[in-house]
Parts: sequence; structure tokens; C-alpha cells
Amino acid sequence: MDTTATEIEFTDTGCTFCDLAMKMKPSFKEKFYIDEMWGEGDYNVLLGLSGGVDSSMCLHYLVEMGIRPLCFSIDNGYNDPKADENIMRLVEGMKVPFYRYTIDLDKFQELQAAFLKSGTKNLEIPTDHILMASTYEMANKYGIKTIISGGNWATESIMPESWGYNARDLTHIRDIYRKFTKKKLTGLPTCSLLQFNWYKWIKGIRIINLLDYFQYNRQEAIQLLQEKYGYQNYGEKHCENIFTWWFQNFYLPEKWNIDKRKAHLSSMIVSGQTTREEALAVLAEDPIYPELGIESRALAYPKMDYTFYKTDERLWKFISTIVRLLRRLSLK
Repeated sequence: MDTTATEIEFTDTGCTFCDLAMKMKPSFKEKFYIDEMWGEGDYNVLLGLSGGVDSSMCLHYLVEMGIRPLCFSIDNGYNDPKADENIMRLVEGMKVPFYRYTIDLDKFQELQAAFLKSGTKNLEIPTDHILMASTYEMANKYGIKTIISGGNWATESIMPESWGYNARDLTHIRDIYRKFTKKKLTGLPTCSLLQFNWYKWIKGIRIINLLDYFQYNRQEAIQLLQEKYGYQNYGEKHCENIFTWWFQNFYLPEKWNIDKRKAHLSSMIVSGQTTREEALAVLAEDPIYPELGIESRALAYPKMDYTFYKTDERLWKFISTIVRLLRRLSLK
């Protein structure tokens, strides 16, 4: 990690990112109490599948433990064919119910184009927000109280807030869409701050990072998935989606001088899955990305800080501060 993450502070033990990551390291001693943690009914949990390693391993663990998941995926028009094939091999191989959630691709691309023109850092907000909204919508529809996330400490403990912006902020999304299309955003799954808290606190729907309950090793997971299910490795983290691959390997480095590989590799150094020397060797190579034909346009739009647009930033920062304080108290 370096000063491209503006909030970094260097310490005797490395930096504030590494220090916080080590404090949040899972104990791996927690047990699953299936009768209490998993819901009743046709499905115990809801799991979104991207075709990537993390969500695929979540499905493997769930089936291994005898948990009944309802699986789904969303196609935003940029899914890598390998990722789609991985999904089908997994759900067919483990014989689990699967639902393909469809969205209006024309409307989605219109929203995505608005974000591109806005010049903001986080072009993945439309995808991330729609995924969150549709996940809660499905959990509520099927009476599922537990959502399984592929998020994990082992490979994702480090990610600077200064490199992006909160995808939950629907005010921010609507404002960017309105500014660049002169229209009101409709026709896509969305979730307001009020809806999010209703799902979480009133409906009692919770998210569990399942991989944090295991000694999760990404390379070992790839090998297991390949041997058991014929899984196809697509390469770097998050590259199972072509736009995400382009975003993190072209847009962020070229427009904002942000290389997300630094955070991904730093997380894996902290978890002992690579060394600093190996990580620096990876970073010495220019990132590879798929050409979408919009590279010159993407760089031509003026860079804008997200605060130029309407946001619920203060409210989200307040909530984030409270959560961080509670985490620190629990760690002590």
C-alpha cells in the first residue's frame, strides 16, 4: 500500500491498513449452529453466484454442511462466458436450485453511461447497488433470513475508502442519472437507505461472510473447484466480469492512478497467501484488460469528485463510524 490511498498512515508495523486488517483477523474458532443460524423452509440461505472463486467456494461449503441454498446470478451484459459456465457446472454438479435474475440491460447501460460521463471514481456502483437491491428483494420474497456473501478477510481485508464511494447511496445514483439523462431513474432494482434498514432491522435479514469461518486459501480453493467441478480459472480477482476487469485494470489506473491490485495483494500478504516480494513482482507488470472501445472517451470526461453530486454521504459516514467503533470495542 502507498499514498495513492490518501488516508494511509505508516507505522512501525507497516501501515494503518495492515494493522487494522490484523486486528480484524477471524479467530476461525466460531461454530455453526445450524438450527439457530440458518432459516427454516424450502431454503436456509440465499447465495449469489458470480462464477468467481469466492462465491463458488461458499456454495461448496454450504452443500458440504447440508445447508439448503437458493442460488441466483445477475447478468449485466458483461459476464465472462467462463464464469457463466462455472456457475452451471456448480449448480448442476451440486444439484441446487438456481434462479437467473434478469434486469433491463438497455436501462442498465444507460445508467452505466451516466456514471462514465460523471467522471466519478467508482463506475461499479450501478452493478454493486443492483446486486445488493436484488439480493435483499429475493431474500424478502422467499422469506430467507440469511444471505451468504463471498466477501472475506483472507483476500479482501484491505480496501481504501478514498478509492471509491458507497454503492448503497441511492441519492447519489439517482442524481448522476438525472444529470446526464434528464430523466428519473426507473426500471431497475434499487434499495434506499430506509429500505436497507427495514430489511436489516425490521425483517431481520443478515449477511454472513461464510469464508471467514474457514481457513480460506484462494489458490487451494481454485484447485479444489477444478478437481471436483471442472471449474475454469479466469485469472485475477473480480475478472469474472469483463466490465469489472476493465474498470479495475484500465479505468482506475489510467484515470485515477489507482491500482486495486495493491489492495488485493496486500490482503493476501497479511493472510500469508503471498509474500511482499511476489506481490511487487506482479505489480511490476502492467495490468492486462479487455478493450471495450470506450477507452478514449472514458479518459476524456473530466474527473469529478463524488461530492459534486447529491449524496447521503454524511449519514453513511455516521453509520460507518458507529460500526467501526463497535468493531474496535468488540476486538478489545
